[in-house]
Amino acid sequence: MWSDRETEHDCLGFSSYVATLAEVCLEKNLAPLTLGIFGSWGSGKTSLMHMLKKHVEAQTDRRVLTLWFNAWRYEGREEAQSALIHAILQKVEENKTFTEDVKATLAKLKKSASVLKLAKFVAKTAVTLTAGAPAPPDFGGFLDCFSDESAKLAQTMESFERDFETLIQHVNLERVLVFIDDLDRCTSEKVLETFETIKLFLNIPECTFVIGADSTKIEQAVAASFNVDSKPAEFARDYLEKIVQIPFRIPEQGMDDIACYIGMLLLGLHLTDEGRSQLVRDRAELLPSAAEEDDPFTRWTLKHKDAFRDDTSAEALKGVAGVIPHVQILARSLRGNPRQIKRFMNILGLRTRLAASTHQKVGREMLIKLLALEYAWPDFFAQLSDTVDLQTGKSLLLAELFDDSAGEETEDDSKLVSEAKETTGLVEFLTAEPKLTKDTDLRPYLFLAQTALSREGGSQLAPLDETARRLASQMRSTDRVRAKVAAQNAANQEPVVVATIVRLQLTDLATAKDDNERGRILASLEPTCRKHPAHLAAIVKSIDGLTPSKHDFLALSVSTILSLAEKAGVGVSDDLKGRFKSKISEALGKAIPRGAATKKR
Repeated sequence: MWSDRETEHDCLGFSSYVATLAEVCLEKNLAPLTLGIFGSWGSGKTSLMHMLKKHVEAQTDRRVLTLWFNAWRYEGREEAQSALIHAILQKVEENKTFTEDVKATLAKLKKSASVLKLAKFVAKTAVTLTAGAPAPPDFGGFLDCFSDESAKLAQTMESFERDFETLIQHVNLERVLVFIDDLDRCTSEKVLETFETIKLFLNIPECTFVIGADSTKIEQAVAASFNVDSKPAEFARDYLEKIVQIPFRIPEQGMDDIACYIGMLLLGLHLTDEGRSQLVRDRAELLPSAAEEDDPFTRWTLKHKDAFRDDTSAEALKGVAGVIPHVQILARSLRGNPRQIKRFMNILGLRTRLAASTHQKVGREMLIKLLALEYAWPDFFAQLSDTVDLQTGKSLLLAELFDDSAGEETEDDSKLVSEAKETTGLVEFLTAEPKLTKDTDLRPYLFLAQTALSREGGSQLAPLDETARRLASQMRSTDRVRAKVAAQNAANQEPVVVATIVRLQLTDLATAKDDNERGRILASLEPTCRKHPAHLAAIVKSIDGLTPSKHDFLALSVSTILSLAEKAGVGVSDDLKGRFKSKISEALGKAIPRGAATKKR
């Protein structure tokens, strides 16, 4: 399995970006500079920044000081707003032999300008100064932060900038390169404080900042910090553009890149350290588009057998062969996100092991497909799980979806089925190889899903009372498919659960608001009455307590239950039968087929 942490092993082709970004960071004419490394969660921002930092540090001919600052580490701490300044000053101090002049400059930066209070004040008053809030800026509080010789705001800011630039010249540094990671995980207040602190250095030519973040979340944080009446999104973008001069957005991975990434992950599990390094160097040869007649991973493996630990090259290729053919499925559901791909592969590995240890008969192709379905269409996957007959493993939802899928809708159509038909790409995904059909036994796959990635409300391993309440609720659903499957599954539960379900249904029967709802409740109990006739006496007693009605659906449901009761030897009076007899139920009479009361809702 694979760690979720960032890596410097470039399986994503980031190396082609690193050299260019390093040149930008060290370009003299561009400094001072803030470079934004933008991308969604899990897109590889931190890994790219680590590669960039390592590349810069490897240039021994450049006098560059690098610093890694994780903004999220300081979330919730009072001194967070000044932590960045202190970190930069401390980094400059490290492993240096300073002259008295340098020591004096450092002391001035730390003490006379009161860096802690300066950063705290800048962050505190930035909104007031920029957004035009009603309260006037706290200039008195600001002036109290400093010694007598720093009497004005402009003078203090210029003094800090001048002193820091003098310090950099004294220690003979060409560039101070600061990497700020995880800023998008911070609160809006901390995001703004960090930006305002960065602004202290934006007039110092030797300073470059590299910020890794999701730009959308940063813009949302800025918009939340300022009280802007109109166009807050536009204001936030403008603000971010003033801080970040050059944005770089990590490109989305294409199909070839995803296939290459997954193959490299799988091979990497079996490689030595040097073998992994060689694999990264040869990445271009592993792209499917670079393949000749044979598979690129097979070709590379045969060429570098000595790169594998304990002669595991054959095992490695078997793992690649089991996943690579299904890259299109993964690409559809994971959209090339590296962290999601790792997470997917880890869950797949866990479920494969669970299948072996619990002796579940699963096909690897179908296991991958259902896991991809769970990622790409989680709502449908939950509905699929809820509509599986626990006795056969078949889904009524799939059966109705594939039967006459192009037919006209009627009032009796299930909302689950109609919504599935309207979901973009879903039916095409289900029917693509390996096909999910109405006859597919889903039980082993759902068992693995419920143990490896539990979902709320759908676990078949839930406590008995929770199972009873969930099934009772689904049995009362107005959706025909959901109610029918729940009724069937309720009848197949162990006796203690069945008894609870019947009790819950009869309680709701007594308080139902109309005859249509009463009819649904009684119709849902039909499979239970057939399999557990001992409950028929209690159900008949509850029917006897209802207000008489000639409502067709209720009458049909009552007639079916009473007929089953008489066959089971439960006494049913003619008076009771007459109270719930409509013209339709009387006409149908004994012609009612088995289970017909559950068909029409």
